[in-house]
Amino acid sequence: MRGTWMLSWILIICLSQVAVQSQYYSETLPYHPRPVKVTNLHFFMHRTTGVTIVVVAQANSTSNDNNSSVPFASLFAINDHLRTGPEPDSELIGNIQGIASVTGMNASSTEYLDFGFNTGKFNGSSLSVFSRGEPDLAVVGGRRQFMMARGVAQFNPILVNATNIIAEFNVTVIHY
Repeated sequence: MRGTWMLSWILIICLSQVAVQSQYYSETLPYHPRPVKVTNLHFFMHRTTGVTIVVVAQANSTSNDNNSSVPFASLFAINDHLRTGPEPDSELIGNIQGIASVTGMNASSTEYLDFGFNTGKFNGSSLSVFSRGEPDLAVVGGRRQFMMARGVAQFNPILVNATNIIAEFNVTVIHY
């Protein structure tokens, strides 16, 4: 038993000497921030009910007393088209993927959306939006050319009927 204690103390002393004699090495580099860029984007979202937006979950105990066509506590999956114009045959520049949940009794929604671009100058880049379904959506991030993005996405519904929604988006993004 005495030999075990002696060996333990020798090991502790050796290890403490190694920690004392070695040094942590770090070199501080000067910070050179990238220039801030402001980008204004203009495009149109094309949504088709039952095709590009579908109900994935819905509480079965909700009542529809609020006279809304969308019951409270519904969860939707979204995969809408981004186009250059309001015409259905205008150039496809990307898509919007995300989820929306109806969280208010007045059919207001909270949405997480990812605006992905797959053509042109911003090919492979995306913007992340997380906000209530109000006319002003908060841009909270991005990737590739929109790294560390922040800003606002304003939308204006142009066409709303039983099966289709076309909305115009004006997005101002501050990024690096």
